[in-house]
Amino acid sequence: MDEELEMAFLEAQTGKLAASTLIGYRRNLSFVRRRFPGQWPGWLDLTTVKLRDFFIARQREGVSASTTRYQATTLRRFYHYLLERGLVKQNPLTGIQFDNINYNESGLPTYQLLMESIKQNRKRATTMEKTATYLIIETGMRTSELIHLTWGQVDFAMRVVLIKNDEGVGRYVPLTSDLLDLLNKLRETFLTPPDATTPVLALANGKKISRAWIERTIRRVSGGATPAGLRHAYIDKVVSEERFEDANRLAGHKTLVATARYQVNQFHDLKKKYEQYF
Repeated sequence: MDEELEMAFLEAQTGKLAASTLIGYRRNLSFVRRRFPGQWPGWLDLTTVKLRDFFIARQREGVSASTTRYQATTLRRFYHYLLERGLVKQNPLTGIQFDNINYNESGLPTYQLLMESIKQNRKRATTMEKTATYLIIETGMRTSELIHLTWGQVDFAMRVVLIKNDEGVGRYVPLTSDLLDLLNKLRETFLTPPDATTPVLALANGKKISRAWIERTIRRVSGGATPAGLRHAYIDKVVSEERFEDANRLAGHKTLVATARYQVNQFHDLKKKYEQYF
């Protein structure tokens, strides 16, 4: 029943929204349904209280504010569709203040503080755990991008890594000397030289790492930070260096609006640069 409602909603949006947006909406709806804490009540019986608890749980997992807002946007449009067809009496998102639910990104640890904490904790970490941590904080890589990273995307000669998002769109990000050293050490641990399709981070049995593995590793090596926190710190560092255009490209954001929230403390400079594009 729930999947049928989702498919009917997406079919109704075909032609109105871009194909990439519909793919994102399908993923968001499926994710909420699968990751809902406790017993899933169904779309037609989902209450405001239960939905708020879900978003609070997501916050505690370290999910970024932009991801939460995107999921909320998907649900708003979905329930607007259900309301139009008389399938529900009210939108369960009504009354939820997402600005209060989401953590304050400006209060996240800075890049410098995180790097100091990582250096203190890295002695207890394996080469692979160190590499995973530095790949995020030194490149702004997303968790999904880290999971699917292969050795063919790492160019040691040019000192760059090609990061590909879920849609296959790539961006080149420079590698620091420390990160290059870690990658070289990790590559040397392979009994036979890894080919281009071999995952950079793989378990002893050859399988790819999981999101849970990344979450546990990053929290331990960084002293409690989340993967999203490390990514935010990297982007915030680039923005604070007044490299707004670089931050937009290196973060893999589709629009300047997505990068704009990292420059809260430099509003006037942001406005000037933002107006150059519109």
